[in-house]
Amino acid sequence: MTKYQKAVLESSPSATIAGTLQEMILQHLGEWIPRLVEEEIEEYLGRKPYAQHQEGEPRQYRNGYHKERSLTTGMGTVGLRLQRLREPFESQIVQRYQRTTAEVQALLPELYLHGLATGDFHDALTALLGEQAPLSQTSIVRAKSQWEEEYRRWKQRSLAGDYLYVWVDGVYPKAGPTDERMAVLTVVGLNRKGQKEVLAVAEGYRESFESWRDVFRDLKKRGLRWIGLVISDGLAGLAKAVREIYPMAKRQRCFVHKMMNVLDKVPDKVRDEVLQALREMYHAKSKEQAISLRRAFHDRYLKRYPGAVRSLEEAGDYLFTFFDFPKRHWKSIKSTNVIESLFNAVKLRTDAARRIPSRQSALFLVFKLLQRQEHRLHKIAGYKLVPQTIDQLKLQHRIQVRKAA
Repeated sequence: MTKYQKAVLESSPSATIAGTLQEMILQHLGEWIPRLVEEEIEEYLGRKPYAQHQEGEPRQYRNGYHKERSLTTGMGTVGLRLQRLREPFESQIVQRYQRTTAEVQALLPELYLHGLATGDFHDALTALLGEQAPLSQTSIVRAKSQWEEEYRRWKQRSLAGDYLYVWVDGVYPKAGPTDERMAVLTVVGLNRKGQKEVLAVAEGYRESFESWRDVFRDLKKRGLRWIGLVISDGLAGLAKAVREIYPMAKRQRCFVHKMMNVLDKVPDKVRDEVLQALREMYHAKSKEQAISLRRAFHDRYLKRYPGAVRSLEEAGDYLFTFFDFPKRHWKSIKSTNVIESLFNAVKLRTDAARRIPSRQSALFLVFKLLQRQEHRLHKIAGYKLVPQTIDQLKLQHRIQVRKAA
């Protein structure tokens, strides 16, 4: 028994009972598993020990026992001495080189996702699973390698269809060389059913034009034919990439990001006053009212805070594109909050981590974290309006193309 287990047993009567039960379960496992393997062998051979083989039965013979080995389970580590045959035999109960159960193997990447550093696995799991637990950094790395294959398959899946809205943003994990800034570029889309889904998770450098262009090119290659509206921050490279790959897509600047940018350019004493003016603009009932409020903001603050006014007007009418879409959708498409909510769990994990040496490892980690959070992406309010909105916009685009021709 480990020192940790002894300490727990001595701490309270309930802990003593739990520890005793754990010992009993492990003891029984050490007896049951070899017995089950012997029954498996008996069924395979079709005869009891010492019985002669009959015509048509396998000419296999029992040949004593393997050396004792350990098997780590969710309850702890147990020693096993399993029966063997003269010729190789693959048990379906305990594989030939198996040292941990499937549940423990699944636990390792789960713990890593939730913040346990690779170097801390041995000490943490030894306390829980026993000192003989065959856990090393190599086994952890091997367990994480499956994420790469999952990511490859996910990245190649078909995206055939139209997406009314896509939200785009980047997260910056601490990964790769210290003199480089890695960005994980993420795209979330709204399909015809009104359901949000993660469409792309890709590695990039500082959200450059080239990086975003590669992301959108890949989406188009995989069948994403048409986008109605792209909601994003004000990155020039991103806007240029959208114009090149999806020229008919409309653009909405993230209103929340723009409000934060404006507030950064005014002194603290007037932040509440300026914030109230921006909120009135945010909650305007029509595009005309929003533009009128922006003009009033310009007249009121241009002389005192020209930087704040220039920051607001820099977004132009892209700040108010959401008015061209169904009112039921406005709350969801004014900002990138849809994707920001996904990033919250990602940032908690990556901010708490030591610097990840490999950019690829960071990419796969962010991918798995986003995949786990995807269930939080519910249908948009007014989802029944999505198909007809897509059809109306596509009709408008066709008419524009004909006129241009």
